[in-house]
Amino acid sequence: MEALGQVLCGFVEPRSNEASFEYAAKNIELFPPITRTGYFDVSLSRHFIAIFEALDDERTREVNVLKPVRGGGSLIGDIHLAAVLPSDRRPGPYMNVFQTDADAKMHFSDRIERILQGNACTRALLPPKYEWSEIRLLNGHTLYTGGPALSNLQSKGVRYLREDECWIYPSGRMTEAEARVGDYLKMEMSKILRISQAGPQPGVELDHCEWNRAVHRAAIHEWEAQCPHCQKFYDPVFSGTRPDGSFWGITWDHHRTPSGDWDLAKCCPTIRFECEHCGQPVLDTPRTKAEWNRTGRYRVAGDENRRRKTFHWESIIDFPWDELVTLWLEACNAEKRGDLGDKVKFFQKRRAIFKDEESILKGGLNLTRSAYLVDSPWPEERARFMMIDRQEEDLFWWSVRAFSNERSRRLGFGKAYGFAALEKIRADHKVEPNHTFCDSGYLPKGDHGVYLACVQYGWIAVKGDKDYFFVHRQKNKRAVMRSYAPLSWADPESGTVAQGRRNCPLIRFSKPVMNSKVQELIDAGLWEEPLTGTDPEMDKEYSAQMSSRVKKTEYNARTGETKVFWKESKNDHARDLANQAVLGAILQELLPDPASERLSKSEEEKEKEPA
Repeated sequence: MEALGQVLCGFVEPRSNEASFEYAAKNIELFPPITRTGYFDVSLSRHFIAIFEALDDERTREVNVLKPVRGGGSLIGDIHLAAVLPSDRRPGPYMNVFQTDADAKMHFSDRIERILQGNACTRALLPPKYEWSEIRLLNGHTLYTGGPALSNLQSKGVRYLREDECWIYPSGRMTEAEARVGDYLKMEMSKILRISQAGPQPGVELDHCEWNRAVHRAAIHEWEAQCPHCQKFYDPVFSGTRPDGSFWGITWDHHRTPSGDWDLAKCCPTIRFECEHCGQPVLDTPRTKAEWNRTGRYRVAGDENRRRKTFHWESIIDFPWDELVTLWLEACNAEKRGDLGDKVKFFQKRRAIFKDEESILKGGLNLTRSAYLVDSPWPEERARFMMIDRQEEDLFWWSVRAFSNERSRRLGFGKAYGFAALEKIRADHKVEPNHTFCDSGYLPKGDHGVYLACVQYGWIAVKGDKDYFFVHRQKNKRAVMRSYAPLSWADPESGTVAQGRRNCPLIRFSKPVMNSKVQELIDAGLWEEPLTGTDPEMDKEYSAQMSSRVKKTEYNARTGETKVFWKESKNDHARDLANQAVLGAILQELLPDPASERLSKSEEEKEKEPA
């Protein structure tokens, strides 16, 4: 009833409908420790305007500000608080939630209290005596301030909820806090303002992070600016990727130290920002950033959502680029030694992008896109292979790739059901039967096994192995190492009365070596993917599967040793198929065998020793 009474009073009292940022420019003065003191001026940070407009919009219930550190997010919250509390504005119970009670008390005394006491429009609301955590304002509403402890969040109904740096809240506290606006939500008068860098929350997987979910269930508004050269708009981001796989954004001349680390002293003087469209550079000058501010606007990335809005920008619009590049290159140097912590922080704090170590490793894949038609002749083609990966009794993933002397092109990728369907795909893609590999790790034997299908259709069974090399004896009795084992034969009917009647060719190969060779081709831009003409959904699935197997480096500070290994996942079938394709190219001598070198005499003698 109290809330209803306050609403009815609001209809009687005269109200100012002036935009919050305009109202603040006339009525709200800022004081130290805020950097820019004096009356609030939004003209130097025009990316704030749309945020205040969303906060003023009575149809918008949630506003998320996904921003970099020192990006002015707390200032937005402070201005919003001071602009809605006066009786002639849109007053109501207001709750500020910060990282901890200690942070809340500090922010209140350093900023909120100084603003409220320092301006006539809000000073009149404060009683002679009050406690910082709960103030009963003289217009009848209550101002709450505190951390995300359950005791602070329960039994308090509010119209406005501000959640600051919610990426740090314990799991479940955002949901608990947001239940406080329930009464006003029913009356379509509630407002939730979330302000934070990216996460995830401590101890929570990225997909289960409440802050991440809140950001992405809203309409995401990305800040964009106009190129001074071609006049087209681009997102001023640290790094972006064009459809063909090339990069745009902040770049620099590549200089390395003898150890292979980035040479920061030589790289930083060459920093510039290259346009996504024309590739022309701009330098880090006050004029560049002033033009970005003048021409900047938000674009909606996806569907519009009037009730929920997210606003996002990166540090490069108002932070020195040489500082950002220094942080990034130092993080890249640390990654070489197995430490991904600095990269995670860079994405979360400087780019305001949700990342953890796993997502960084998966996101490191950059597939080269080329403008070729999958069904057109390729004059450089020397061989093509079909690869098959069995997942269930009748479910298979498949791909077809062509190889020149060093480059490879994807001609097909998809899902199939049954061996007969796979044989038709092989014939349609004009792949020779003995250039068709089928993984035999799952259900190799029996009437519906891989071995029998390989015998029936003339395919070759393959199986990945953890070993790095296999020993081959040459005619001169010398031994060499290969990334695959000598050809062996598997019996599809082993253990039955028909045992020994038919044999299936089987090749075991080194998974670690093939994983590394595939990555080497990708990194060199030799692993090409079609730019157009394929199923977009299947392309998306292919990219997800290719990036799901990641190379991890672990550094042991005690021993000084670095361990490198490939971490697999449940959905990395395309990577298994890629390994088979590289095996085929090595067998055809289109690619050099990374494991191909002679054994030393001592290794040969060891090989001759009886097991």
